Amino acid sequence: MKIDVFDFDGTIYDGDSTVDFLKYAFAKKPLLLFCALPPLLRAALLALTGRFTLTKFKSSLFSALARRVSLEEEAERFWSQEKTRKRLGRWFLERERTLPVVIASASPDFELKAAARLLAPDLLICTRCDPETGRLIGENCKSSEKIRRIREEWGDFTVQSMYTDDAKADAPLLALAEEKYLVCHGNVSKIGE
Repeated sequence: MKIDVFDFDGTIYDGDSTVDFLKYAFAKKPLLLFCALPPLLRAALLALTGRFTLTKFKSSLFSALARRVSLEEEAERFWSQEKTRKRLGRWFLERERTLPVVIASASPDFELKAAARLLAPDLLICTRCDPETGRLIGENCKSSEKIRRIREEWGDFTVQSMYTDDAKADAPLLALAEEKYLVCHGNVSKIGE
């Protein structure tokens, strides 16, 4: 199967949607920040000293939030905001679709499922997170993990076009692509031209 693959944060979404989601959640419920701060600081310290992987850090972060709010409900409210939806790239929404579209992201699925309803990809691949506990399921969906996850869902595939904001982080998928594109604040340029 031939597909087009799109990174999400910094590519389709102008910015980091998880950071913006967290800012939204903390602004709407300031007490959440004070309750979640001690475990987050501990996790950040362990991550910075190399004793915590990014996967464990994200799991600690979302677990602290899930104890106090519904992650799925907060994500729905976040994506229902006009200012959040405005950060979705018009270039993506208006482009012609000739092949199946895969969005592959390290952002958590509880957050991106709401965005996917707006974008209608054929397949959404992102970091799996139990919305009830906030615990990550499996690995953080970055780099070659994106390829593994697409294969898990669809088997063998080839990539016609790959769009990303970070050629280093998405190097494994870019290596598979016939056409490679770099996206910066909604400006799309072909890599190698």
